[in-house]
Amino acid sequence: MIYTVTLNPSMDLLVEIDGIEPNITNRMNNDLRVPGGKSINVARVLRRLGMPSVATGFIGGYTGEFVKDWLKMEDINTSFIEIDDETRINIKLLNQNIVINGRGPNVSINEETEFLYFMSRIQEGDTVIMMGTMPPSLDDDLQDRIISICKANKAEFIVDAEPKQLKEFIKRGPLLIKPNLSDVEKMFNVKLDTRELIVEYGFKLLELGAKHAIISVGEKGAYLFSGGHAFKGEGVKGKEVRSEGVRDAMIAGFIATYIRTSNLEESFKVAMASATATAFSKDLAKRHQIEDVLDKIIVQKLI
Repeated sequence: MIYTVTLNPSMDLLVEIDGIEPNITNRMNNDLRVPGGKSINVARVLRRLGMPSVATGFIGGYTGEFVKDWLKMEDINTSFIEIDDETRINIKLLNQNIVINGRGPNVSINEETEFLYFMSRIQEGDTVIMMGTMPPSLDDDLQDRIISICKANKAEFIVDAEPKQLKEFIKRGPLLIKPNLSDVEKMFNVKLDTRELIVEYGFKLLELGAKHAIISVGEKGAYLFSGGHAFKGEGVKGKEVRSEGVRDAMIAGFIATYIRTSNLEESFKVAMASATATAFSKDLAKRHQIEDVLDKIIVQKLI
C-alpha cells in the first residue's frame, strides 16, 4: 500500500483575479476550494491514475472535515489523526502566481504519539510518500523518525524537503527524490548551466543514496536518473495556469506507473505528462488531461 503523509494539510482557496491593488476592494473573478498539502496532491493524482493509497497525517476542525470529505468524494482512503486545533487555510492567486500559506495547527504530544503508532504498522512492500511542511509545534526530527520507521519495517519511502535537509535524507536511501535545478545547485554549491553538468550531478544524487532522481529544469523539461541510466524529457508548450502542485503531480505520475510496470521510460513520460497537465489546469490534472498531453511528451535516453 502507498501511504501519503501530509503533516500540515490545508484547505486551499484558489482565486482567479485580474490584479491586486492596495487601498481598494479587489474582486475575484472565480474561486475554488480544494484540499491542499503536497502529499494530499500526490494522493489525488494517484487516484486519478488508478493507483489506491491511504492519506494520513494530522487533521482538525471545520477545515479538516472539508479535506476528509473531499478526499472521500474522490474515493481516496484516509486514516488521519484527529487533532484539537484546526487545519490551516492557504490562499493561492492563480493568475498572479501569489501564494499565502497558513502556518498550521498546534499538535499535542499525545496526537504525535498516536500518529507514530499508526506509522509503526507499515510493512515491507509499502511505500510512504512524505512531503510538505510541518506544523510549527512539531519537533524538527519527526520526518527523520518516520524515515527510521520505514527503514526498520523495510518499507520504501519518498521524501521532499529543503535542499540542506534533503541532502541528509538522501543518505537514507529514498525510492525517489524530485528536486528542481536550483535545489541541486544549493545542495552542492555549484552552477549547473550545461547538460553535461546536470547529468554529472544527477548521478551524484544516486551516489548519495537515492534509487531514482528526477531533476526538473522548468519549461525545458526534466531529467531522470536511475541506476546507470539517464533520460531527458522535453517540455511541452502551453499556457501555464499554476505552478503549485506540479512537482507533486510528477511524483504521483512516476510512482503510479513504476509500481505497475517497472518501466523507467514509461514512468518518466507519465510523470512529465502529469506535471505538464497540472501546470495547464486550475486544479490538479484529471486523467483525460494527462492522457491528452502524454502523446506530446518526448523522452530521450542519454545513457
